[in-house]
Amino acid sequence: MADEFSIRSNHYQLLLPDAGFYPLGTPPIIRLDEAGEREMVAAEWGLLPSWWKPSDKTPKRSTFQRKCFNARSEEVDAKPTYRDAFIRRRCLMPASEFMERGHYFHLPEHRTFALAALWERWRGPEGEVVESCTMLTTEANDEVSSVGQTRMPVVLTDEPAYAKWLNPGISGRSALEPLLRPFSAYELEHYRP
Repeated sequence: MADEFSIRSNHYQLLLPDAGFYPLGTPPIIRLDEAGEREMVAAEWGLLPSWWKPSDKTPKRSTFQRKCFNARSEEVDAKPTYRDAFIRRRCLMPASEFMERGHYFHLPEHRTFALAALWERWRGPEGEVVESCTMLTTEANDEVSSVGQTRMPVVLTDEPAYAKWLNPGISGRSALEPLLRPFSAYELEHYRP
């Protein structure tokens, strides 16, 4: 992953499970640090915006986060939960495959790739800090829709796409729109264990 994503920080401290990551887990994300270098850190999967506060409707943060595992790419720049992160805190979720309806999708030769994602930092009243993330989704391509799924992750597969997604100088949707389209079905393979 260090070579694929040009990470210069100490990423060996992260514990990577054998069975993958799931919502409310803590997958690794790749983001830019304050110096503009790429770093890999763990973040809770389920976005928690900096403005979130407990309420009668969502008394626990995990209740709110369960609704924010995925963000629809078509509206991510307009929804208050995601808008600020889309402009300022984009990140990558490294992956070797993703699962939809019991099918595992991957690139040929199981090449590493990234899922377009967003991250947030929430500070609680007791001083606790929670870093969280959400994965962007788009319309399913033919390969994914063949298993009955209508959405799929936004897949990024090369350094130009990684650099563009992480670039803090790009904040408008129009410049990022080409990255938010469904990944080519011809380059995606799947299996069912």
